[in-house]
Amino acid sequence: MTPTRRRQGALDPEPAWRASVVVPTHNDGSNIGPLIERLLSEPGVGEVLVVASACTDATVPTVLRLAAADQRVRLYVEAERSGKPNAINFAMGENELPVFMVVSGDVLPAPGTVSRLVEAVRQPGVGLAGGRPVPQNPETTAIGHAVHLLWRLHHRVAMNRPKIGEAIAIRAEAARPLPETSVDEPCFQAMLEGAGWKSVYLGDAIIANWGPCTRKDFIKQRRQVHTGNLWLNKRQGYRVPSLQPALLLTELWRDSLDDPRRCRPTRLAWTAGAVTMEVWARVLARWDFVRGRENRVWAMVESAKAPAPGPHGLGPRDR
Repeated sequence: MTPTRRRQGALDPEPAWRASVVVPTHNDGSNIGPLIERLLSEPGVGEVLVVASACTDATVPTVLRLAAADQRVRLYVEAERSGKPNAINFAMGENELPVFMVVSGDVLPAPGTVSRLVEAVRQPGVGLAGGRPVPQNPETTAIGHAVHLLWRLHHRVAMNRPKIGEAIAIRAEAARPLPETSVDEPCFQAMLEGAGWKSVYLGDAIIANWGPCTRKDFIKQRRQVHTGNLWLNKRQGYRVPSLQPALLLTELWRDSLDDPRRCRPTRLAWTAGAVTMEVWARVLARWDFVRGRENRVWAMVESAKAPAPGPHGLGPRDR
């Protein structure tokens, strides 16, 4: 990693429960500025470490501009993509604050979400906290419906058993470097819970994200996620809730009953299509796993990249 700026003394003489936020990013130029500004506006944030991996867009110039204006922002440039876990481990070694956070470069936490996650890991025995990702894709298309359905099911499952991702807070004393892996948040959860720490899910701490906009990209993304989950189960014996079909089917049924509009013919057809894509992605992931394949550096899913946010930050993409 090549730093654009080095630390000049202590960040804060009294860093009581402030967070060091690492933002791993690859070509998130349209979102990185609003994201960093949102992070800096949170009183719980002590510093923002951006690890830019092989960026070819406006990401690096945007971060440099923000770093010149606020000493809490530091940029590290990686010439070639080496995987999100490497970026996280590097930033973890730089952290001197009580809380270590990971926020993906293509999401946007709602105001107050970061501070709530920091507060959550202050509670006794809590080592990891995460909020609720909410996709901003229009729900008026088959793919948009599939993306929203997927994240609603994640939310329903996480309310009973924490399933954490997109933006997480970790108590620094509980944090351990990630092994070589293709799924970082579930791996953190497996390691911390294995060491006796609790994970908590804040269903009203909103994190705006953007899902795939094509069937091909939806399957591609889900295939990579499930392949990583299978390897995590093999290596650490940790089974994420989404690997339990009976649990997902139960929540799918309950989700359909929650809103009569979801039982209309068009929506039911879209739901059937979403289930079909998910099943096919899992078949492909199982095939990758059997063949010993794992993409520790994810293939990019271009249509899932965040567009420039609207004036209020959480507007949907116009696609």
